[in-house]
Amino acid sequence: MISGVSPFMSLSAVILGLRGSVGAWSLRGWLSAALGLLLHRRLGEICRRMERMAARFAAGRLWRIGAGEARAPRDAVVADGVRGQAGERIWPLGFGWLMKAASWPAAGFGSQLRAVLETPEMVALLVAAPAAGRVLRPLCRMLAIETSVLRPAGVRDGGGGGEVEVAAVETPKRIRKPRAKVDWGRIPIPRGVMAAVRRRGVVAT
Repeated sequence: MISGVSPFMSLSAVILGLRGSVGAWSLRGWLSAALGLLLHRRLGEICRRMERMAARFAAGRLWRIGAGEARAPRDAVVADGVRGQAGERIWPLGFGWLMKAASWPAAGFGSQLRAVLETPEMVALLVAAPAAGRVLRPLCRMLAIETSVLRPAGVRDGGGGGEVEVAAVETPKRIRKPRAKVDWGRIPIPRGVMAAVRRRGVVAT
């Protein structure tokens, strides 16, 4: 991490530095031209989304972090370009695939990224906005960083994609009021009904 710089700015610096190196790696043959273009655009999208989250977090607007970012669409460039014209897969899925392709230069960026993610400020952001972990997960995967770094204490990543743990609250039991007994001998009878009964001679007047 860059000394004297906030972790959020350091995160942007690491991602942008990695993005700038992608073109050189494509020229050296470490990455194909198509994969280099996709990776370059994907890293730019990750950087922009994390900068927006960090700005909201720093401004104290935590209530807006989470659902809105979680519903953000996937990078259309990556989604549309996963496969080439011949049908072969362009975007790798293996753990640490960029480390294997670019070797030690990618390892340097991975070490810097891990150091930034373990700072108290980034841990607080990940706890407040679990969606940030989902944004960073592809980047961590390609740089061989275990995703457990993105789930600090207080965050659980279940089927819904990760939520801040909330203490369980016991649901109060519903108390039913006892039913009042009906005294059928005291039920008032409408006048019309009694008049009809008297006319028929059922009840003596």
